[in-house]
Amino acid sequence: MNGVTLKAIRSLLHFSQHEAAELIGGVSQRSWSSWEAGEQKIPQDVISMVNYLLSCRKKAIADTQAAIKTHYQQMPAGVSKKPIALVWYDSFEDWCTLPYRESIMWRPQQSVVAHLISIENCSVIQFDANAYGNWLGRRADSDSMRNQWADEQVPA
Repeated sequence: MNGVTLKAIRSLLHFSQHEAAELIGGVSQRSWSSWEAGEQKIPQDVISMVNYLLSCRKKAIADTQAAIKTHYQQMPAGVSKKPIALVWYDSFEDWCTLPYRESIMWRPQQSVVAHLISIENCSVIQFDANAYGNWLGRRADSDSMRNQWADEQVPA
């Protein structure tokens, strides 16, 4: 992997240089910048992590597209096909409100949502912790509950 490829992948995954340096490389922004500029060799562990994040992104896109297809196939004929809702986490803090989430996956999740809205019939619903909490009540929080909440925010 060369510096230009690293920069392109970082952009695709929605990381700033600072975020990538900290979360992917565990280095200073200056070190990351030197890799992208081709001034220093990119460490193998960084290349492996970048490739892992790319594979996670690819799988998330494929899984979501399959779920969208299944959703539309299960709809009765003649029913209006309202867009599928995708949850957008505008802040890192909102992303981390589910305790099992990996911090490094926040920006790639944004990348997946951005990609899907460009090719699928989707609506993006910004996560609103207060509105979601009121809707959720005493039920257990999960990604599927958040998706259900977002789906209810999309006009019919």
